[in-house]
Amino acid sequence: MSMSIYYQTHSHGFKTVEDKRDIPSDATVIWFDLNEPTEQENKFLLDNFDFNPLEVDDTIHANPRAKYKNYGDYQNIVFHRLSEQNYQVEVLNIFIKNNILITYHHQPIDEIEAVHKQVTAHFDKDLDCDDIVLYILDHIVDEYFNHVEKISDKVFMFEDEHGGERTNKYMMDDLFDLRSDIIKMNRIIMPMKELIDTLQYSSALVRDERHRMYIQHIKDHIVKEENMLRTAQDITKEIRDNFESYTTYRMNHVMQILTIVSMIFMPLTLLAGIYGMNFEYMPELKWHYGYFICLGLMVLITLWCLWFFKRKNML
Repeated sequence: MSMSIYYQTHSHGFKTVEDKRDIPSDATVIWFDLNEPTEQENKFLLDNFDFNPLEVDDTIHANPRAKYKNYGDYQNIVFHRLSEQNYQVEVLNIFIKNNILITYHHQPIDEIEAVHKQVTAHFDKDLDCDDIVLYILDHIVDEYFNHVEKISDKVFMFEDEHGGERTNKYMMDDLFDLRSDIIKMNRIIMPMKELIDTLQYSSALVRDERHRMYIQHIKDHIVKEENMLRTAQDITKEIRDNFESYTTYRMNHVMQILTIVSMIFMPLTLLAGIYGMNFEYMPELKWHYGYFICLGLMVLITLWCLWFFKRKNML
């Protein structure tokens, strides 16, 4: 789409130029923002900065994992943000070299625009590239809250609406969809938390007490988000376990009833089988009241079985 070039000096805040040759020599911060870069802008990145070609290739053609690497004369950082659709990852690649900051991304990133407005509106003559990177990281982590809170609200609403349900056959499908969202969110937050832990102990990026306090502030936020997701995951697990336990109980109860019915009908089936053989010399076949005696015996056996199972608290 375009490459935006910003710079700041000790005497004035950020200004925009069209060409890097227009940047004054007293610029304290130079920011190249490559948004949806073209082949020409990719060539600019390769030709004008002595970066590791493999890192540049990953930046241009791949979606690298969240990471931090310090090459001595420059630093490479990769942040992951979330798109609004289905928790898809959007990658922000960052290079820092002396007073030069390069942000490279294949899609517009709102946090970049927000930080640019922030540093433009509030002039700070001591601002450096590390500050801007921490501002961007803070905005990205804060944006996670929108997704985490949305999941958390869904979980609590789900628990309120379905926590007492026992027979909704669609409930488990909805529950697994919700757990899938939690897993997708964890897949973003966990690597970013590890990255923040790494940045916290990086003397190249976090160089003074002000930076250390700010990175701790960011870490507190992502830890809170992680805890919210863990709570949501625990609640969904409890709902699933309760539903499965109740389903197992109902199945056992049904099996118990079927077993009792089978036990009652077994002796009745035996009698019916014996007197259904139709042998010619079965003496009971000639009884005048044999049919009624057999039916009465069946009734007595049924009543005795019911009394027995009732006494054993099986009914």
